[in-house]
Amino acid sequence: MQFFALLESDMEFLRNPNESLEKNSFMTPEKDASNIWCEAFSAGFDKYIKGSTEHRTQFWTAGAAWYAKNLRDEQLDLISYLHHLTERIKLIELLAKMMEEEEISLRDASTLLKNLVADRPPQHLPHQSND
Repeated sequence: MQFFALLESDMEFLRNPNESLEKNSFMTPEKDASNIWCEAFSAGFDKYIKGSTEHRTQFWTAGAAWYAKNLRDEQLDLISYLHHLTERIKLIELLAKMMEEEEISLRDASTLLKNLVADRPPQHLPHQSND
C-alpha cells in the first residue's frame, strides 16, 4: 500500500511540478538520503559477501595495481551502461510523446515500455558460421 501512496505522490508532483514539494510529497532530504544509503549499504554488503563466497578470496589482500586495473575496467563498463541507459531514456521520452499525440495504442505502448525497462541481460550474439 505504501508503494501506491508513493507512486500517487510522485505522479501528482510530475503533473504539477511548480507547486510546492511540501504539498505534493511526504519526502524530505533526510528521508531521501536515508533511503539511498540504506539501500546502497544493504546491496553493497550482500554483493561483497556473495562475491567473496563465489570467488573464495580475501578481497582486502590484493595489491594496488590489481585494484587500479579492476577499477579501470569497471569505469569503462560504466560508460557503456550510461550510454545505453541514456538511449533508453530517449526512447521512453519518444514513446511518451507518441502516447500524448495518440500515435500509438496503449497496449502497444505498454509492451514497448515493459521491454525498455525490463530487468533483462543483453542478448547473446548470434552464432555465425564461417561458410
